[in-house]
Amino acid sequence: MKKYIKIAGVALLTLSLTGCSDSFLSQFEPQGYISQEQLEENAKWNTNIMLGQAAGITATSFAMGTGGTDNHDDFGQKSIDIATDLMSGDMVMKGETYGWFSADARLINNTKDRTRRTYMAWRYYFQVIKAANSIFDTVGGDGKMPDEGSNRVYYGQAKAFRAYAYFNMVNLYARPYDVAKNEKALPIYTSQLTAETSVLSTVDEIYTFIINDLKEAITALDGARRTDKGAPDVDVARGLLAYAYLSKGDYALAAEQALAVIDRGAYPLMTKQELLTTGFASIDIPEFMWCIDLTKDNSPALPTFWGHVDLFTYSYAAAGDLKMIPDNLYKEIPATDIRKGWFFSNSSSGYYLAPIGKFFDKGRAVMGDRLWENDEVYMRTAEMYLIASEASLRAGDLATAKTVIAELLADRDEVAAAAVETMTSEELLELLYFNWRVEMWGEGRGLLTMKRFKKTVVRGANDFAYKGESFSYDDSRFYFEIPEREITNNPNL
Repeated sequence: MKKYIKIAGVALLTLSLTGCSDSFLSQFEPQGYISQEQLEENAKWNTNIMLGQAAGITATSFAMGTGGTDNHDDFGQKSIDIATDLMSGDMVMKGETYGWFSADARLINNTKDRTRRTYMAWRYYFQVIKAANSIFDTVGGDGKMPDEGSNRVYYGQAKAFRAYAYFNMVNLYARPYDVAKNEKALPIYTSQLTAETSVLSTVDEIYTFIINDLKEAITALDGARRTDKGAPDVDVARGLLAYAYLSKGDYALAAEQALAVIDRGAYPLMTKQELLTTGFASIDIPEFMWCIDLTKDNSPALPTFWGHVDLFTYSYAAAGDLKMIPDNLYKEIPATDIRKGWFFSNSSSGYYLAPIGKFFDKGRAVMGDRLWENDEVYMRTAEMYLIASEASLRAGDLATAKTVIAELLADRDEVAAAAVETMTSEELLELLYFNWRVEMWGEGRGLLTMKRFKKTVVRGANDFAYKGESFSYDDSRFYFEIPEREITNNPNL
């Protein structure tokens, strides 16, 4: 039996986002605002206000339509994870029977007038930012951390959520930090108590903002216990901070944060057996640091990760829009690596290279599950090993880099784990790139990894859109532009 508190998504989403319009920058009329003093006073006599606001942010992250559409490829974070993996070429589609995620696979999302992914991602992340800012307004303003109690925890979780939203946005709407730190990228908002629009901040300013938020989150969440894995805890905040430092180029700091998560040991790596038998489908998997508990009451049904990726769920994947590992990446996985078993190897099957060994419903009958209650993971411990090893290597600490990646590989590929000891820095870097692509396949890290390693990816022969074609990480199609309707609503953009 699942032991985590269930979230009534629709009700909590309504509570958190009352008054949202189609555009983030379309605010209430001035007479629709309440004062900060009123918010603080309400929070004193009704302690459930903060609980509802905090749960509302979580509900936003998986609800259908948070990107402003009624599309079945618009359901919060996991829809963006699928989209960006398809953009990177580390995930490919067999066809486009229904059209969902086709624009992502075809790399046609980056124009201002597009109303699909560019706008959906923009609106979704600013929904999260708006909900987080409402919590800060309730406690007295951004930077006014409560001294103790549950409100302090909600404050820390909101800080982590807002940082997460800005981190994803700056990596989608701006070029990498090392080449674009002084370029204007995104507006920063810290309150919902004003209708004023903001100017664009630079990439460097946004990273500073993200890092400061996460440092505050760690302080607020340190020592606190959560009852729901859908809300960030201190380890998730450290993991997000590790990602931010890694992308910014502060490698020693990135390694420090990732190693802190590993050393605390709250979320042990999946065992060899668990890697092949759990289907990555349950919030109760110990390694899952951040995970959404989908239930009968809150699941969006077909518009979920499982409704698009899993053959054993009643899904678009089984109905024609099969999601697969590219055949050239699959061929790179050695026979000694148990993760090769994550993908279907029978080439005569119509489901060739589908992830039926990594993501699957426990019933394991094609289209057998029609409940859509398998859970959705946002962060797990294996990422911390990959970050710690990569960051250590880039910081010049080859010994630590080798030790950490060998530990991760011990239950995945013993031959590769043993070979790490004699690798040069260049060889180890290539091994890390390969392991990011395989270990995190289908979990939304493909595009970020491609950009960070500055790689050119050759599309697989099983890619319906670009068979065998090559794409460099700096191709303009991998970077979104601010949607035209937002530019219209905000003259400062």
